[in-house]
Amino acid sequence: MKTILSTFLIALFLVGFCRPVHSQQTSSFSAESYAAKLNDWMKTNLQLTSEQIPKVEEINLKYAKRLEALKAKTIPRRQKLDILKADDKDKEKELKEILTVDQFKTYQAKKNEIKKQMKENIKKKRAGG
Repeated sequence: MKTILSTFLIALFLVGFCRPVHSQQTSSFSAESYAAKLNDWMKTNLQLTSEQIPKVEEINLKYAKRLEALKAKTIPRRQKLDILKADDKDKEKELKEILTVDQFKTYQAKKNEIKKQMKENIKKKRAGG
């Protein structure tokens, strides 16, 4: 159960960064828009260098396109979550090679903050419903 919850939270994290995109485009997901929002956040909050920016943008677009393709697949939800979890692990490995230790810690902290918020939202929905 804990593994399923953590996988679910990873999926929510991936979508969590593009909340503003969803509010503007409720019916479609654009990998480019998602990656752009994530890039903007990372540039600002991680203070990326001019050397890091194109590398991070490439990684974000790569995994946003994978997410977009995955959303279109008609496979079981558990299988999608497994793919999301593997992609998240691979993405972090790639980012860790580019970001400084402090930048990566900030990225992880934000990710954990979003997970915590998602857990709280799930608890509230369960308690109210």
